[in-house]
Amino acid sequence: MTEDRPAPEGDTDPVPSPDAVRAQAAVWRNGLTAVTALLAAALIIRGPGDLADLHWIAQVLAGALLLAGFALLVRAVLLAVTAAAAPPAGPAAGAVATARRFAVAGLGLVGLAVLGGWLAPAAAAPANLVQLTYDHGIICGLVSLEPDGYVTVLPDPGQPANRITAKARTLVPISSIHGMTEVGVCEPPATLPTPAP
Repeated sequence: MTEDRPAPEGDTDPVPSPDAVRAQAAVWRNGLTAVTALLAAALIIRGPGDLADLHWIAQVLAGALLLAGFALLVRAVLLAVTAAAAPPAGPAAGAVATARRFAVAGLGLVGLAVLGGWLAPAAAAPANLVQLTYDHGIICGLVSLEPDGYVTVLPDPGQPANRITAKARTLVPISSIHGMTEVGVCEPPATLPTPAP
């Protein structure tokens, strides 16, 4: 037959002793300190180079998420330190639970910043404009080395029209090129070289 057991009264979870709570707080303190130091060291060693290629809005958002995440992690470490050093009658169990919540939120924000840095679109790279001096003068635009034996100069729609900006696809024989200079903007020089006859 089955035995009739009386239903337990009240909460079934045993109340942890103050020593157990302080030991748990010490473990959280040590673990959170190690994780926060490791993340900070990784951020310092890697530097902002990983974020430098992102659009400025993504840079600001990632920086804000990292700052908030580290602030929450530091707060969690301080709460765990307080709980580990709390007197036996102090509210150490509540501090450990709050430290856990801050730690999860802080790690979530740091993870979100890293994930956003990986997935965010890169900022548009500036065009590599080249100014060519050749037998017939100067031409400026985007350069390609195709077909063989020629340099193809393509117009850049972002450049203002002037006397050296390529107006259409132009093939310049490599043998007629006297010099090539990478420039940021296609601007005519103060004096143009005299074209070869």
